[in-house]
Amino acid sequence: MGLTLLGEDLIASGHPGSNTPAELGDQNLGIIRSTDAGESWEAVTFTGEKDFHALTASSDGTVYGLATDAIDLLASTDMGDSWSPTGGQLMAVGLVATSGGGLVAATPDGLQVSTDGARSFRPWSDAPMLYALSASPNRELIVGVDAKERIWVHTVGTRGWAEAGTVHGAAQATAITDTGKILVADDSGLTLLPAEQ
Repeated sequence: MGLTLLGEDLIASGHPGSNTPAELGDQNLGIIRSTDAGESWEAVTFTGEKDFHALTASSDGTVYGLATDAIDLLASTDMGDSWSPTGGQLMAVGLVATSGGGLVAATPDGLQVSTDGARSFRPWSDAPMLYALSASPNRELIVGVDAKERIWVHTVGTRGWAEAGTVHGAAQATAITDTGKILVADDSGLTLLPAEQ
């Protein structure tokens, strides 16, 4: 399942649950959108066709997505209504937009970075191998988890990553605030970690 915030709206994808309305899709949700903080959802495009596990929105309003049936990264500039290939190709389990207009992708071969609107990616050679990536609302902080259950945080514009704690088992999702508080959903439930001082 992919989920991203675009202004006040939510853009999501995934598979339907037992209570999902049929009009949102029967095998794959495609792209769905909520304009009321998730109270209701509308089908936008690719209904029943695609499942996007990686979605992110940049500060200029572009939504980037990677469907599970392809390696072509897609972009939308109209809130998910239409999509075009960016030229970038990769397999990724996570995707985040950064404050400088860049993109970071969590791939089976490590983190990959794009600074050209997702037309190309290069390895982030000194970064830890991460999954469950997310970025703060201001896109200045990135958080992710490695296979040894360690949580890592990066401040955009700096070189390194800092350890920020551990998860319990596999992390399903992470979130980070502008002030650095980290929320982790893992095998123990939801955990809120305070910001590093």
